[in-house]
Amino acid sequence: MTPDTFRLLALSLPNVQFGSSLGNEEFRVGSRVFASLGSPMVGQAVIKLTPHDQGAFATEAPSAFAPRPGGQGARGATIVKLAMVDEAVLRRALAAACRKATKG
Repeated sequence: MTPDTFRLLALSLPNVQFGSSLGNEEFRVGSRVFASLGSPMVGQAVIKLTPHDQGAFATEAPSAFAPRPGGQGARGATIVKLAMVDEAVLRRALAAACRKATKG
């Protein structure tokens, strides 16, 4: 998985807007960020899942998904290792994060 493919997948979701903040690329629905690229490290992304979804994806693809350290991770912030993630799995994870952002 490349950063370009990640961008295309995120932007293919309904009503998604692209922006940047503090050097990170952000993907939003309305005012809510559901994914960022380049954070915390190059080759990784962060998606904001529910804790339940985070656990499911981490179980399905443990080499690709891991909770972000600290309180954000406990609330569903999930690191995605792009080199390790399958496109179909990432597509589902991004859709879940986008749904969470639309529900508030």
